[in-house]
Amino acid sequence: MNAGCTLDEVLKAWAEAQPEAPFLVPLDAGAQITYREAWVHAQALAAYLKELGVDRKDRVLFATRNHWMTFPLLIACAQRRATLVPIDPDLHRNTITHIARDAAPAVVIVEEGAKLPKLSLKRHPISTAEVLEACAGLAPVEEEAQANPEDVTLMIFTSGTSGGSKAVMLTGENLLANARALARRYAVNPSDRFLCVLPTYHMNAMMITGLVPLAAGASTILSGLFGFKNAKRYWERVKAHEVTVCSLVPSIMAMLLRLFPEGIEGGLPRARFAFCGAAPLSAETWRSFEERFGLPVYQGYGLTETTCWAVSSPPDQPRRYDTVGAPLSEVCDVIIDAGRGPRGEDVVLGDAASEDLSGVGEVLIRGSVVSPGYYKNKKLTREHTSPDGYFTTGDLGFFDDEGLLHITGRLKDIIIKNGINIPAGEVDAQLSAHPSVQACKTVGVPDPLVGERIVSACVVEPAATLSPHDLKSWAQGRLSKHMWPDAVEILGALPCGATGKVAVRQLRKLISGELGEEVYASLNSWKYKRAQPSDPERIRDLVEAALRHGRPLELLAYWGCGERSEVGPYDTLALQRLRDYMHDARYVEQAAPRLTLIFTDVHARNNRIPTARMESYRAGVLEHAEALGMPMLRLSDLWAEAGLSEEQIRAELETTECEAAWSACAFKDQLIAQAGKHLEGSSDAEGAARFYFHACARESKVLAARFSDSIFISYNHPDFDFLLPPLPKVYLHSYKEGTSVKPWFKS
Repeated sequence: MNAGCTLDEVLKAWAEAQPEAPFLVPLDAGAQITYREAWVHAQALAAYLKELGVDRKDRVLFATRNHWMTFPLLIACAQRRATLVPIDPDLHRNTITHIARDAAPAVVIVEEGAKLPKLSLKRHPISTAEVLEACAGLAPVEEEAQANPEDVTLMIFTSGTSGGSKAVMLTGENLLANARALARRYAVNPSDRFLCVLPTYHMNAMMITGLVPLAAGASTILSGLFGFKNAKRYWERVKAHEVTVCSLVPSIMAMLLRLFPEGIEGGLPRARFAFCGAAPLSAETWRSFEERFGLPVYQGYGLTETTCWAVSSPPDQPRRYDTVGAPLSEVCDVIIDAGRGPRGEDVVLGDAASEDLSGVGEVLIRGSVVSPGYYKNKKLTREHTSPDGYFTTGDLGFFDDEGLLHITGRLKDIIIKNGINIPAGEVDAQLSAHPSVQACKTVGVPDPLVGERIVSACVVEPAATLSPHDLKSWAQGRLSKHMWPDAVEILGALPCGATGKVAVRQLRKLISGELGEEVYASLNSWKYKRAQPSDPERIRDLVEAALRHGRPLELLAYWGCGERSEVGPYDTLALQRLRDYMHDARYVEQAAPRLTLIFTDVHARNNRIPTARMESYRAGVLEHAEALGMPMLRLSDLWAEAGLSEEQIRAELETTECEAAWSACAFKDQLIAQAGKHLEGSSDAEGAARFYFHACARESKVLAARFSDSIFISYNHPDFDFLLPPLPKVYLHSYKEGTSVKPWFKS
């Protein structure tokens, strides 16, 4: 049926063709609204708006969750050549104040039961009940209808409390073109019944469960917004109202999978399919949902700036869970601009990202579904328009050989929670306003139920006694509820890249714990290790603490002295290997590993190494180590700081306690044999071994206290841990894989 080229003509045509067919079925009203009644309501609303002085280019602000009046009111605004501005009545009072100031509405209508803050308006807000009562006796003014498809009919605000106005303008042509294209692709017809559980101030519900049904003469069941309280009744409502098309978002799908592990008894005999949009849908959730509930799901991709979906799953092609689908080519052209592709730290990569980004670029869209721009913001409109007229989405993607679009990430800093776009910068602006917050970065962390959780990482002044709860409360007092951080993490520093920008990918991994696991895995790589670490959980804790406090991960290692007076190739190989080991674990610059070498001169003297030779060798090692960023300390200096001396150790060797410990040592013979190999100018191998054994026992406690937050690197086999400080240990090959000989003993 050719139903005209404006929204009011479409509604009028269906009112004439099927006057008694239901258009809207609001469950809380207890009665359905037929197409004829919807047309009558639209005409009466237009007459009422005229009485209120609403004319061309005026704005009508409607604070509603999902009131049925949204759709007749949209038609009425189109007839008056005015613009409907639907908003969430639960937004923070500051946000509503800014929207009202920027929109300067001629009329404000409020859904019954909702409350708005005090606004500077020409007239007081009018409730939906008052509007319906006033419309009851009004005659239509059809002869004055001047609807024009090029008029801005709908405006969706996305501004926040900072007052930075960002309202997307949509024309009647935008709305009708998108609605008709989707209705045709999915063969929507008058027998279809849609279920709306999403807010109509969001473009997804406005289009998918409002204008698509209108374009096809179908019906919409308007239920309460989906939430924990009514989630268990979802399928019950689908069955009871013979719903054929469900409109979902990934978080709803995840919740239904959790609540209905056995599926639905008796299946869904009337349901044809479900739409899913507003947020990325994982292949796992998608496939599981279809298998469990027997309901095909078609995903869509688009933005408010493209009216709704510009791309969607083709229903006549084999199922593909790795793509958002094919463009709606009759109403838009979608291309990939490789010149506006990944830009390092600015990129927020998603699940579909791969290491090979050569074919990835920014997704650009042009056509009759693309918004004419942002209200009163020509600068932002220009920034999002390419020289050849494409809208620059800020999303990254590529087309495969079948012409299907894959979204791999985004260039813009947006969090998508429960299908709602949340500008991370708005959250940061409010948290950064706290006098003790030095820096802040908010990111989205993947969550199976809501899509992404809002997590804010804050760096606070060292003297501040702020808790995460304090900062959450601060944010909640300044942001709308849907923008509240789910968690606040207090960090010592934000991970940054080479240019000083916050490394968003690294921060997200840090918050989730994934980054700590990556660092741990690099420390535990078989490329270097000869045995499993001694205390994996303690090492993980130290890694996590270093990352969160923004301080270096401290490593500690002994370096001894053998027969050489000069640094040899095995020394340089071993030092380079240690440098490579640290470099491989350098995931965040602020928490990069820092290795301190302890030159064991006390042990060397016990082996009768001549002082001149030992000092010559130490100087060479020190030069090479410091050039690689590894400071070196003398063990004797650490002894002196702790009040230990060689004379004291030798005196203690004569005590009964030391004798008993030596006698009980299971590796006594091996220690004597080793002393015999390294001892110079003396045959008392057992005496040297006893001194070494007791000296290690004493110095281990000193080093453990001095370097309590360090990980010890050992070239020993774990059996010899009793000689080393009681710190968590990693066991490495000395200078190449499979080599256990210590480099300073290699001739």
